[in-house]
Amino acid sequence: MSALEKFGVEIFTQHNIFERISADKPFRPENPAFIFIKSGTIKLRQHFSDLELSANMFMVTDPQTIYEMVSVSGDFQSRMVSYKREFISALSLKFNRLITYRYFRQQMNKGVPFPESEMEVVWKSVNFLKYILDSETEMLYKKEMVEHLFSVFCYQMAGIISKEDNYSMNQMSRQEEIVFVFLTDLAEHHLTERTVEFYAERQSITTRHLSSVVKSITGKSASQIIALIVMNEAKVLLNSSNKPVSEVSSILGFSDQYAFSHFFKKHLEVSPRQYRHQFES
Repeated sequence: MSALEKFGVEIFTQHNIFERISADKPFRPENPAFIFIKSGTIKLRQHFSDLELSANMFMVTDPQTIYEMVSVSGDFQSRMVSYKREFISALSLKFNRLITYRYFRQQMNKGVPFPESEMEVVWKSVNFLKYILDSETEMLYKKEMVEHLFSVFCYQMAGIISKEDNYSMNQMSRQEEIVFVFLTDLAEHHLTERTVEFYAERQSITTRHLSSVVKSITGKSASQIIALIVMNEAKVLLNSSNKPVSEVSSILGFSDQYAFSHFFKKHLEVSPRQYRHQFES
């Protein structure tokens, strides 16, 4: 049984992080996680932008997002704290909103650094938590120790994120807020709703206004982003399962396999079967 199943949290280093981050094809994390970079760089593609992380940066990954690794340097040194969502739900809603906001910032920008001194403290906390998780010594209250150490880590992160992002979150422009809500709605409804009209109605604004705002903030139109999200979902289903193309098209809400194949080929210039074959050979 993995530490994640047993204790609700698991820690990966640069030596085994690629068990959870696929190096050669798009992937969806099974659980949310914090990824910290001590040295070197890693570049990940998420949604519509590349995110480059270097020393003293961290990012928040989310199971609703599909990532693709672009590159990683030879001197890459990292820790990934992967946790079950329910393990963090007891913490304040404010913390969760800050995490969501940080995640939104990632979609827009490059990674944001935080002070080396703070990274040092967090790094030590994470390593100590890992030491307890990995210890084979019989510990009577190991589960409770893990829960408390994880709470300490969460409060450290809440402090760092609050200090850095609270002002920005309060200063979020109306345009940024529209995009923030659009991306949040899209993550929830993209399997059943693919029209710009649906997402505009959710915010009681016109499709023209939503498209204009999304384009000005992200550089891509709302319909392009919707197609990107659906394509990423399709890629993961095709390369991480043996489901027939007809079943994949059904999961993605297409009327039939032909409609899905037409959509896929339009955006990637290869058919779903040809795409899947690339990873089999």
